[in-house]
Amino acid sequence: MLITLRDNPALSAALRSTLRRLAYRLWQLPPLRGLALQLIRAHTRLEAAHWLGRWPDRPEELFNDYLLRLKVSTELDTPLRRRITDKALSKEVIAERLGPGRAVPTLAVLDTPQAVAEYRPPVYPVAVKPTHSTARLLRIGSEAEWIAAEPTLVGWLHHDYFRQSLERNYAGLAHRVIVEPWLDEALALEGSVHCRDGVPKVVSIVQRYTKARQSYLPDRSPLGVSLVFPLIEFQLESWEFFDPLMADAARLAQGFSYLRVDFYTDCHRIVFGELTTITAAGVTTFHPANGEEIFSKVFFASPP
Repeated sequence: MLITLRDNPALSAALRSTLRRLAYRLWQLPPLRGLALQLIRAHTRLEAAHWLGRWPDRPEELFNDYLLRLKVSTELDTPLRRRITDKALSKEVIAERLGPGRAVPTLAVLDTPQAVAEYRPPVYPVAVKPTHSTARLLRIGSEAEWIAAEPTLVGWLHHDYFRQSLERNYAGLAHRVIVEPWLDEALALEGSVHCRDGVPKVVSIVQRYTKARQSYLPDRSPLGVSLVFPLIEFQLESWEFFDPLMADAARLAQGFSYLRVDFYTDCHRIVFGELTTITAAGVTTFHPANGEEIFSKVFFASPP
């Protein structure tokens, strides 16, 4: 079947689209959620076949397969998972575990078209994104830009990411728009700590402006792997931030089988962004070609 689908992209796309629509509709009917989950599992396997070229049958050996198993597990339905998925509520979790002032500040959370139309940020530029979705972000630098962006922001209020992704931690989240001050340009590095069972395993670091990127182990040794975009090595100005980051990420990841802790740093200060449940929908590309095997080996390694 996998060969057939890979040789017939139109058939694959039609089948995945049908399963997605049907699973979404059935999920809206609580008595039929068991059947909806079965369809989500089938859709997840077909997505893996399409994007990865294999069935996700090695969840104890390969990172993407591990995330795809998480996607169809009951863990996504837990209140804590749903809470950290909401981009406004996740900051409360960060404050509860690390103390106040550790996350990107919030200027406003807007939940109606009227609120969007009436609100004006006290400072510019600002970062604006939906609290209930991902990969949507606007940098707004003036009142004129805010007014021009209003149709997009109102559109976000009607967007349902669960319908698109079938990631159940997004199902039923309040549809809101969050406004944040644009992050200090001096925080020139962004990154993610990939944690398994509360233990930091791999740290991905990206230069915000050049997009050079690489990954490190918790002992600071380079892994030689990058996610999504090709590896471009660069030198860190200082490691001062690194050990505190590992400690903070471990505290944030307690109680989660997997958590990606997103952060910004200038190699001294650390500001936390989002807490991510499933990186790249479970179909992450790696560089070099054998990068997933290298990444997975350390991700699944037992503590020394």
